[in-house]
Order: sequence, then C-alpha cells, then structure tokens
Amino acid sequence: MRHCAALATILAACSCFAQTARDYYKELYAAGGLDQMASGYVCFNEDADSKTFFIFAENRYLREYMISNGTFDKLSKAEQAVLKKDFLALRSYDKGVPSATNEFLDPDGASWVSDTLMLGNKTSARVRFSVSWETMRYKRSAEVLNSDGTINHVVSAYGRCERVSPTVRQTGK
Repeated sequence: MRHCAALATILAACSCFAQTARDYYKELYAAGGLDQMASGYVCFNEDADSKTFFIFAENRYLREYMISNGTFDKLSKAEQAVLKKDFLALRSYDKGVPSATNEFLDPDGASWVSDTLMLGNKTSARVRFSVSWETMRYKRSAEVLNSDGTINHVVSAYGRCERVSPTVRQTGK
C-alpha cells in the first residue's frame, strides 16, 4: 500500500511539470534545433492545451539572400527554376519533435495552399494557410474536396505567429 501511495505522489508531481507548446519551442530554439529552411516565423495554436507549434518562411527571402551573396548563380538551372517560384516552407512540431518533412505551400490569392492529397480511393484534401500580417493571427485549414475539386468540408485551427529571433543560429534539418 505504501508503494501505491508513493507512486501516486510521483505521478501527481510529474503532472505539474507539463510543458506547453511554447516551452517545447523555447527548448528547441535554445538548442538551435529548428529547421533552418523554415525558421522565419513560429506559430502557436490559440488552444492552450495544444502541445504543437509550427514554423514557416517564405522562400523569397532565401532567394534574395542567395542572389545577394552570389550562391544562386552556382545552382543548377533546375534548382534556380524552383527557387524562382514563390512558396512557403512550413514545418510542424509535436511536443518539440519535428514532422518527418516540410510542407511546401503555393500562393493562392491571399493564402497559401498545399498540393491535393488523397485520403482514400475517392476523397481528396488540401491544407490552406492564411495569415494577417498586421496582427500575425493565422488560420490553418484542412479542406476536404468533392470529386470536382469544390470544397465539401473545412476543419480550421487558429492562433498567433511571431518572428523567430535570429539571436541563436538554427541548424536543424
């Protein structure tokens, strides 16, 4: 019985050390572990219980930097063609662990949209990301599409973004 009481005390004590999405971000940022390709902005869901965050950057800044330092011309013509197109690189983190790959979103009016993904034999979806640059509020949506490409259903998450400080160099992949 004494062991059960001790175990209950330990488990209760551990719950008070639960980290927030911002805590996970700060830990990863301090270690320089954010994806260097997408570390322009960090975004947190308005749901305080969420343990996820994501970072993103527009490729135009990378392109402009490479042009200014002469490295753009050293790329192959195919690589240059890719970088000449505008896109957004986005990386999600769950409890500080990065998703397997970056998402690349293309401009679509005032927002950014992913390629269409198949969710089964007949159902497709895409991700849409919009940000208000004045307030840094964002909307990230999953759009389930009909077979003709029109939107059938939308599930959205909202939150706020901020610049990633350049103080600590990020070297994550």
